[in-house]
Amino acid sequence: MSFSTPAFLFLFLPPVLLLSLFLKRKAQNVFLLLASLVFYAWGEQGFVLLLMGSALLNHFFGLGIGAAAAPRKRRLLLAAGLGFNIALLAVFKYAAFILANLGALPVAAAAGTTLPWHQPLGISFFTFMAMAYLVEVYQRAIPAERNPVHTALAISFFPVVLAGPINRYSSLGRQLAGRQPDAELLAQGVRRFIIGLGKKVLLADTLARAVDAIFAIPASGLTASLAWMGAAGYTLQIFLDFSGYSDMAIGLGRMFGFTFMENFNYPYISRSITEFWTRWHISLSTWLRDFLFLPLAYAISRRLKADRWLGIRADAWCYYPAMLLTMLLCGLWHGAAWTFIAWGLYHGLFIVLERQALKKRLHALWPALQGAYSLWVVAFGWVLFRALDFSQAAAFWRAMIGLGSGDGREFHAALYLNGLLIFAAAAGLIAAVPVVPALRAWAERRLAGPRRGSLRLGWRLLEATVLLVVLVASVMFLAASTFNPFIYARF
Repeated sequence: MSFSTPAFLFLFLPPVLLLSLFLKRKAQNVFLLLASLVFYAWGEQGFVLLLMGSALLNHFFGLGIGAAAAPRKRRLLLAAGLGFNIALLAVFKYAAFILANLGALPVAAAAGTTLPWHQPLGISFFTFMAMAYLVEVYQRAIPAERNPVHTALAISFFPVVLAGPINRYSSLGRQLAGRQPDAELLAQGVRRFIIGLGKKVLLADTLARAVDAIFAIPASGLTASLAWMGAAGYTLQIFLDFSGYSDMAIGLGRMFGFTFMENFNYPYISRSITEFWTRWHISLSTWLRDFLFLPLAYAISRRLKADRWLGIRADAWCYYPAMLLTMLLCGLWHGAAWTFIAWGLYHGLFIVLERQALKKRLHALWPALQGAYSLWVVAFGWVLFRALDFSQAAAFWRAMIGLGSGDGREFHAALYLNGLLIFAAAAGLIAAVPVVPALRAWAERRLAGPRRGSLRLGWRLLEATVLLVVLVASVMFLAASTFNPFIYARF
């Protein structure tokens, strides 16, 4: 079940929200766990047992790690818990890819069609949530959770189980035991949910139709204008799609009294790739930093006995290999394909280059040029992310630099441009930069003061009207269009 479906909007969410409001917290947690299992089973059927098995086993691993006094026993239990979660990913997400590259399966079957199972939705998200919980217990950052309902709800909660944000138990655990739902949080949640729904249904899905059509063009038909149209369209689409999902997830959490971490902070205004990864998919980038990059860098530093080795500074030996491996695994996390691995390394190389050689040069540039550099690198990277294989990515890149094979007769931009697409692109550009927050802050300053009560009321009515229009338009688009799932749900 997806948030942007009539089944969720009209059959699932209203009764779950209404019933939960009348339950005390302990009963509400049990009810939300049951609702989350129904939500997951709706689309994944029997894989809900895998989700529950993961939650329960991680609960007991957490209890064991928390109770163990001997450091060696705690390390063994942590290794067993992490090994279990990695094994889930290896079997259900990477098995076909691994077998294909070992020659046990045809490469064409790497998507897993010859295996007796498919990749469960959201497996990367709920396993990363579980691994973070075990590490936090091991580090004594939090006590082991003794209530299995709380552990299972944190891992399987329906707003975040499919595509995050990847919340830390150190934050969620307190909220499970002591949150205070109120009308203000409910109103904030509804507003945020509608904004995310509009981003997904009205903007991302509109862009997707043109982007999918352009990426289906054979290499011989690509022109520079088409390639750039496809790359720019996908750059906007993936942001609107995934940030829209995060808005909806955060909004749903607030409706039920939870505050989730923010997942996006206008990444396309970044002035470097390093900054981009502090603004894009923040819950994943902080997870990778805390649980992969920093431990790797510290492990390397402990083995270095001198300030330099082979003429290279020790801090460079710590940073560069750890960063490249982290970004390689970041790419692999996104999908079992060499294009995803290459995409991760692509970003890792630019981060290393910025630290080693480009940092001073970037800072010396006019800020607009820094932003153009960052956006250019990200857009070229999204082509690799979206492409089916390296040959398609290479064809797009060649066309983007003016070396395409198309003559513009059979395939040209006018085939895909229409008023709705232009509107979606324009609205998407506005959503991708902090225009709306600046406008709201300006309005709040202008409307402050005891004599501006009627103007404040008018502004709130205007906001409510806009939200209502977005909601109604989104529902109308859903009724008239085919289902278009969230991009990141498949990861």
